[in-house]
Amino acid sequence: MGKDLAGSDCLILDDLSIIKERDEKWYDSLNKFNIKSIVFYSVRFQQKLVGFIWAANFDTENMMRIKETLELTTFFIGAVIANHQLLDRLEFMSIADRLTGVKNRNAMDRRINMFTNGTCALPETMGIVYADLNGLKTVNDNEGHEAGDKMLKEAAALLKRAFKDNEIYRVGGDEFVILCPNITEEALERQTEELRDMMNKTENISFAVGTGIFSGEYDINRSMKIVDERMYEDKKEYYRLHPEKNRRNS
Repeated sequence: MGKDLAGSDCLILDDLSIIKERDEKWYDSLNKFNIKSIVFYSVRFQQKLVGFIWAANFDTENMMRIKETLELTTFFIGAVIANHQLLDRLEFMSIADRLTGVKNRNAMDRRINMFTNGTCALPETMGIVYADLNGLKTVNDNEGHEAGDKMLKEAAALLKRAFKDNEIYRVGGDEFVILCPNITEEALERQTEELRDMMNKTENISFAVGTGIFSGEYDINRSMKIVDERMYEDKKEYYRLHPEKNRRNS
């Protein structure tokens, strides 16, 4: 008969007929391995269910000892699993920009360091895009930081759509970098044009954009500096055409 121990997370079955009623395939599988009894114990940590542990063909004469042993075992297993989950969350938080959902400056620095210290070989071809969001400071000053945050989220969404297969980083308040390993020149131009087309269809999202594609024995840091300079030239042109959006002028 099945016994559900009140007040615990343990279920002991010394008659598997209840399993046959609910899942005949599982019942047949247990029979195949000559399993006649089974103990289930949920693995929890801080009231959160993280998994299950079970034992088969237990000694029915020592039911309470088995329960106590599994209870202690599941506590330690739950603590280990929860610790790994916490470490995974902390790792994600260390490399992700929480506002926009793209990677952060820390993640980009790690990536570049892997290239420069030889941990990771440079791709044969690297496309680099610098995209600086125009007018963010004006929005923050005139409409508040909540409006500025909304603008950043919308801007990041455009970058994700245009460069969805590449590495997108938010490296400053209004500045994004996209690394495009092994991309062709045609593909980089196409994706950049897609971004410009999407910008033209929005009311308030505009990027100053610099791009470059590098191959052979290139220096990744020098390449990024070149593209950054191209972006600033584009930004100067934007503010020349829209002086009212340049906070420095005001």
